[in-house]
Amino acid sequence: MVAPENVHEEQARKKFAGCGRTHVLMITNHGVHEWKVVPGMPDTGGQNVYVNQFTEALVAQGYRVTIANRGGYPHPKTGEMQCGVVYHPSGYARIIYLEDGRGEFVRKEDMDEQIPALVEDLARKIEQDNDRYDLIVSHYWDAGKIGVLFNKRCEAKGQRIPHVFVPHSLGALKKRNMDPSTWANLRIEERIANEKELMKDIDGGVATSTTIRDTFKNDYGYDAKYFLPPCIDEERNRVREPSEYEPIWGWLAEQCGLSDGELKGRKLVTEISRTDKTKRKDVVIKAFAQARRREPEAFLLVSIDPQAKGLYDDLLKLIAEEGVRDHVLVLGSVWDQLPLIYNATSVYITPSVMEGFGMSAQEAAASGKPVIASDLVPFVCEYLLGGSPQKVALDGKDLLFGEGGVVVPADFVAGFAEALARLLEDDARREHMGRRAREITIPYFTWRHMTESLLSDLGVSPAERMENAS
Repeated sequence: MVAPENVHEEQARKKFAGCGRTHVLMITNHGVHEWKVVPGMPDTGGQNVYVNQFTEALVAQGYRVTIANRGGYPHPKTGEMQCGVVYHPSGYARIIYLEDGRGEFVRKEDMDEQIPALVEDLARKIEQDNDRYDLIVSHYWDAGKIGVLFNKRCEAKGQRIPHVFVPHSLGALKKRNMDPSTWANLRIEERIANEKELMKDIDGGVATSTTIRDTFKNDYGYDAKYFLPPCIDEERNRVREPSEYEPIWGWLAEQCGLSDGELKGRKLVTEISRTDKTKRKDVVIKAFAQARRREPEAFLLVSIDPQAKGLYDDLLKLIAEEGVRDHVLVLGSVWDQLPLIYNATSVYITPSVMEGFGMSAQEAAASGKPVIASDLVPFVCEYLLGGSPQKVALDGKDLLFGEGGVVVPADFVAGFAEALARLLEDDARREHMGRRAREITIPYFTWRHMTESLLSDLGVSPAERMENAS
């Protein structure tokens, strides 16, 4: 007798294989990929969200998508094995988990040794499928290398597949942004060598920001012709009426011990990202503590993952040392609550020094909130500033106050504090900047608009239109 779950999987498999849609192989190798991304896990965050939202945009436009992700080890949160195939509810997308026999999580910097076995497993799974693929889209250098090596196997059989590479970041850019003492642990030189090699065999580079496009050109001598920045899910990230996000006050109040009435009277400053030194959460905490001396009603929401070992303890210690323990709520995974948190927020802050684009900043902007960012967050620098930002000199450095955001030199704590205090003190300015942030972001940075543009540039079209996709 066939188990019910196997019947369901078989039905999904037949629907997926028999739909006749143009087939995209989406490779996102490192981290934990699943349909409901749990941010904050090792090597898991913005890229995974990007891949899922890009996939859903492709499905909506009549394509089908196979996402390949390294599995074969227990899920860090649930303990369940990452293996097999998981279908999207639409039936037009699936995740296949590749296995290399190692049986444990491997950080992205150490992935090179696993790639031959992963290519072998990908080739085996695809051969078993006996299916066709029309386009490969690889994300990050490890996925790019898998795509190149897999495609060489296809080419040997006369079945080469067009392959475009979306790096999200590049080794040369990371090398510039990171302290030299970190380079060896990050295996930067090896990564750059891998990127240069794979660029010889791809059919196109896809930049997620002008910074990435310039790095392609200036550091690798490669002309990235295509552009697909992180985009916005318009239903998830939007401006809501107060009645729509009313429940978040009670949820936040439960977490911090204040009443929802007390919390509503505060001006929320928010930073949500994975817990990593490059996100500079210490800068957030120090800047908030300074700004709060001028705006006592300020209250900080910051995500810090307990699994981040020593960094978690260090950041909690810093909160205590800065004397703001009663004015900071440390959050874990808030994926479900995040759209409402953005709406309740007064100012979003991201001092990150390593961003391919700046997805959280973009989501906050789409929700009508001004963003304070480092000068290494491309979305804010390239778009939210607008054409003629106001320069404010502080300690020999310039803060740039733009239309929908403020840009501060990286790691300049006093600058972040000054920018934060100014926006918190000036309600009219803050609200105006929030409106402009929204107008700059929507409708240009929507998945439908940007995906249609990319596919048109690539010359790829769906084999089956939406009216035939039910």
